[in-house]
Amino acid sequence: MDWSALPTSGITALTGINPTDMAIALDDLPDDAPAVLLIRLDQVTDISQVLGDLVAVLENITYDLYPVWLPGAEVSPGRATIDRAAARALASELAARSDHYRPFLMDLTSNAIAAHTRVEPLSMGDKYSAATRMSGLIRVIATSFDHERVVLALYSPTPLPTEQQRCVAAVSDWLSAYVGVWLLDDITAAVDRFTTVRAMDSPGEALDEAPWTLPAAAFPPISGRPHPASAAEQRLESHLARVPWAADRRWNHLVPTGDLQPFVRADLLLPDARIVVEIDGADHRTATKYSDDRTRDVALQLAGYLVVRFTNEQVLSDTARIADIIEKLRSDRLAAKELP
Repeated sequence: MDWSALPTSGITALTGINPTDMAIALDDLPDDAPAVLLIRLDQVTDISQVLGDLVAVLENITYDLYPVWLPGAEVSPGRATIDRAAARALASELAARSDHYRPFLMDLTSNAIAAHTRVEPLSMGDKYSAATRMSGLIRVIATSFDHERVVLALYSPTPLPTEQQRCVAAVSDWLSAYVGVWLLDDITAAVDRFTTVRAMDSPGEALDEAPWTLPAAAFPPISGRPHPASAAEQRLESHLARVPWAADRRWNHLVPTGDLQPFVRADLLLPDARIVVEIDGADHRTATKYSDDRTRDVALQLAGYLVVRFTNEQVLSDTARIADIIEKLRSDRLAAKELP
């Protein structure tokens, strides 16, 4: 998919790509592409409801991304009042040297910590307007991904009646003041007033052999960190952070691979040993994703990398054993490099 050919502002109806294709493409989103958030519209009744649901989804995404967007914050926020006060102080300092709105950023920080520690969050809707929340959230998300532009790719799991399509179009008009909007799967076909762009030369598979339900919101990984939405990546990172041999690890790093596929974003890279570790969720068992994985693996292998795959379940059930396997592979690869 040629990301550079897609508009990053205004409203665009994308053809030639379905939501599953988009979710797969986000795995290898280049660093110079916009931060693309794929969001499912499960309910469309009126403009207020759709906007409220979208803002709530974006707030939850910022909680997942915390503390990436708050320099100096602890990776595992504490439960104590002093920890929350320290994080709010960091938010205040960040706002003082940036365009962030200080009260909103401080409250968002409190809510992010609440989400990580299972404490009841503040009700942002009672304190801030939809416009204030949207502009603040988009600024935080852009900061997290280190991108200037954010794009919301919207789709519906079922075809929408004409009146509901008009509702989505009106919501898109409002959103376009803050983000770029991509409309997938002819979600507003009856409205027919948005520019149409073909995203891929040919559409992906219409049906997988093993259907996979997309999450309500999907977003790309952040270079240098385990994916915020992957419990398996987070668990493995917690283990590897304590072992000296994994000091050179790189999470979600773009690896140049040559002509077959110019680059691949590896879940975990050990550059010295040229090992790529992929951690596969349920989506990797679909026909479309399986085919894409084979293409990625071959590209990496031709570039000289050893590719090893584990499932989420394997990592979560026995993290230490998985780490031991990776260490053994690393040791063997480094030893082979030293042979004459």
